[in-house]
Amino acid sequence: MHTTSYNRAHDKAQLLARRHERDLHWAKERRRQHERETAEARAVLAAHPLRLAATTLWTAGVLLAVIAGGWLAALTLLPAGWAGVTDAIAAAAAVVVLFGATIGLGRVRSRRAAARALLRSREARLSHTQFHIQESVHSFIDARVDVVNTRQTVSA
Repeated sequence: MHTTSYNRAHDKAQLLARRHERDLHWAKERRRQHERETAEARAVLAAHPLRLAATTLWTAGVLLAVIAGGWLAALTLLPAGWAGVTDAIAAAAAVVVLFGATIGLGRVRSRRAAARALLRSREARLSHTQFHIQESVHSFIDARVDVVNTRQTVSA
């Protein structure tokens, strides 16, 4: 059985190589994430704005129809003295639904604006991650060379 003494330089080189390997994986994953975000942004801009807003518009339309139905039912079932209260409640509910729809449409608009901004900055983002990948690759290769160079050979 051959035993060798602890090789501090080799251990440090291995730790450094692992760190550079993690950095390389991080840079590659960041690049993939940028590509996914770019694809999502293109999909958002390719979709018609009404298609993106369809859920908001349908929800608001259904809620307004329910409010109108409830208002008509209340007018027919309740005594005439309650008409003012029924009108106020129906109007308040309609205002809330319209306010919510406005917020939803604003979110669609801001989502499209964010997608446009992301696509405008695409080249800068990709070149930045490419820089990190190249730096990490070179550092990782250098670290692996140091690992090999600091090994102690065991003679039999």
